[in-house]
Amino acid sequence: MAESIQVVAFEGGELRSLGSEIVPGEAVLALPLSRLVVKMVRVPAGADAVETASGILSAISPFPDEPLAVSCETVHETEEGSVVLAAALPEGSADDIADALDAAKINVTRVDILSLGEIRGLWPQLSDGRTGVRRLVLLKGADCLSLFALDDDQPSAVRAITSEGDLRREVMLSLLEAEDFGGAKPLSEIVVAGDVDASGLESFAPVRRIAAGEDRVALALKGIEDRACDPSSLDALPESWREVLEETRFKSKLKDFLAIAGGIWALVMFVLFGVPVVFGLLTDRQEGLCREHSRQYKSVLAMKEKVSLVRKYSDHARGALETMKMVSDLLPLPEGSDSSCIELNSWNFRREEGERPGTGGVKLSGEAKSTALVYKFKDALAGCGLFALVDLQGPSVGKGGRQRFDIDCRFEKEEEE
Repeated sequence: MAESIQVVAFEGGELRSLGSEIVPGEAVLALPLSRLVVKMVRVPAGADAVETASGILSAISPFPDEPLAVSCETVHETEEGSVVLAAALPEGSADDIADALDAAKINVTRVDILSLGEIRGLWPQLSDGRTGVRRLVLLKGADCLSLFALDDDQPSAVRAITSEGDLRREVMLSLLEAEDFGGAKPLSEIVVAGDVDASGLESFAPVRRIAAGEDRVALALKGIEDRACDPSSLDALPESWREVLEETRFKSKLKDFLAIAGGIWALVMFVLFGVPVVFGLLTDRQEGLCREHSRQYKSVLAMKEKVSLVRKYSDHARGALETMKMVSDLLPLPEGSDSSCIELNSWNFRREEGERPGTGGVKLSGEAKSTALVYKFKDALAGCGLFALVDLQGPSVGKGGRQRFDIDCRFEKEEEE
């Protein structure tokens, strides 16, 4: 990991950095335990840890049809096999995280668990020197309560508790899970860090409270920073995020390469004008470089167009239902007992026609009680901020003296040739 890499945490719906402010660029991301699928897994000797853990995590994932990028961190290893902490970040639950990262212009290089960094910082206070016993550790966070069952220094159960309404039940389930995974061991104590209502937990074991310091997140991020230096630590980076990271790094290298190539080209042109003899020897080489640059540029441009297309169709603000609701809300209210101020009898929504910009929008046809209502409706559409162009055709007198009209609303203005 680069020495200048920063560590950020997404907790409570916002990003926080270990430094004074978040700097756009690459960063290690720490997430609350509740945002990931986490499980302790036993891996037989000779078996692949990721392959073994993938089936287990997919079975408990809230998104069973979504492939998971599973990462494993070995916590104990013997001749019979190993014990690993397996984790994965479902992309279906990370849209708000991705939006926050995009807004901060952050490219994620690793994804770790925030509470693991906090445990690393609190470790001197957790151990009391006894062996062969089990202790529960409860860490209070903004999004969830992280629960770890530790057999000496090895976790046997990891759970995220999003509601403290029935904490005794959650502790009981965690103890059963730890006993099923690590066998029966006496529970020596329950260690609590943070503002946790631990009343009633004394029936399981003595409760001991420890101080997490004034800034719990800073303590956790410092632990994540130390963990990020270890290549064997957990990295639950989703596959699509990894592809975006590689693409961003490629673009950065390409930009540097093109800048260097531009300088070389300027130097060559100077030599060509100064020494005409060299011109014939270097022309073929420079043409080859230009063809290669053009190929790489077209590849990057094609990827940019694909990303723009995905973002365009992901924009629900211009969907058919949202547009219909917006138009319906802008209809003039009935006057008195008259419920037929404006009647819309034709609705033609189109997101975009082919690849021509400026063609997306909606065409409306209807009848109004008066021309004033038509122009009022047209002005409301033009001022709603959704449409860049509102074209009114009419009104004209129809049956019963009602004013017939057609309105063409477009999301973007068509480019002039």
